[in-house]
Amino acid sequence: MIKSLKTNKNLNLKSKIINTLMISGKKSTGEKIVLKFAKQFQKLSNKNFKNMVQLAIINSTPTFKLNEQIVKKGKRKAVKSTPIFITSDSLRIITSLKFIRNSALKNKNSTQFYESLVSEILASANSKSQSVDKKNELQKQILLNKRYLSKFRW
Repeated sequence: MIKSLKTNKNLNLKSKIINTLMISGKKSTGEKIVLKFAKQFQKLSNKNFKNMVQLAIINSTPTFKLNEQIVKKGKRKAVKSTPIFITSDSLRIITSLKFIRNSALKNKNSTQFYESLVSEILASANSKSQSVDKKNELQKQILLNKRYLSKFRW
């Protein structure tokens, strides 16, 4: 459980992880992946599972998101990207879980997905993973384009 900053409600972390790992809407598949992931994590590390997952999520949580829109002018198409500030803690957690999942999918070192997920969680808890790098790169890109933040809606 992660405590929300704005209100005193707790966010159920386990259900959020299962929902991001679902395949084709099958929750049982997500639950199996989480169970295998937890077992593998306990085999590899003697640290507390819950605290490490929370630390990994905190390290890979972005504050901004890029919204890309396709703008048509005649026959030409252009992609306009505008930064969006993520205000709710729930959406921040979900985007960080998606960063972790996508970087674990790109990792081809291990044969199983849950093994690459374990290595990604351990690396992002130490701030040395691809998801943390992606978050930092996104923040730099948005802060370079500060002119868009002047028209930002709060």
